[in-house]
Amino acid sequence: MTETKPIRVILIDDHTQIHKVVDVLLRSVVDIKLVAQGANGKDALYLCEQYQPDVVLMDVIMPVMDGIEATKILSERFPAIKVLVLSSFQDHESVYAMLQNGAVGYLTKSTLSKDLVETIRTTYQGKMVFSSEIGAHLISKPQPAIDFHLTDRELEVLVLMAEGLNMPEMADKLVISPATVKFHINNICKKLEVRTRSEALVIAAKNNLV
Repeated sequence: MTETKPIRVILIDDHTQIHKVVDVLLRSVVDIKLVAQGANGKDALYLCEQYQPDVVLMDVIMPVMDGIEATKILSERFPAIKVLVLSSFQDHESVYAMLQNGAVGYLTKSTLSKDLVETIRTTYQGKMVFSSEIGAHLISKPQPAIDFHLTDRELEVLVLMAEGLNMPEMADKLVISPATVKFHINNICKKLEVRTRSEALVIAAKNNLV
């Protein structure tokens, strides 16, 4: 019987305690393997070159090279590697910048023990992880809602995106083709003036669309 290969993860964070917590949590599961650890963005680039992981857990604020720059370079060099932001709510704009640079989701350090394992699995499956806790902080400063002229169908797709569904799952739910779902997502991104689905969800949360 062929065993399923574990999800290969690299952790990049300059806090020793986070390394200890993540190491303990991932040792308790068999389908995820922590293959390397680093303390800054340059470490991330080197370790990704060496280990070709599936998922990178990336801190935002670090010395030498921060998570924003590292995420941008990684998304260009290794588009198959999924970057998951680790946030302490120190700088919400930086988290948003990482989403603009290619990160596919984010996780709060305060909920690591509860959410880490499932978040990694969800990210690996190609779904975006939209933390309600981080979303609440991103919209903590009330902003007037903007009329983006989204159609009813586009709003339905946006809500399903926020629920973490991928394109085939959204297609099944809405009884339309994956190609049509992709068409709607592209239209949503154009209307919200963003490049990625993660950015679209942040904008949607800020404007009470989801």
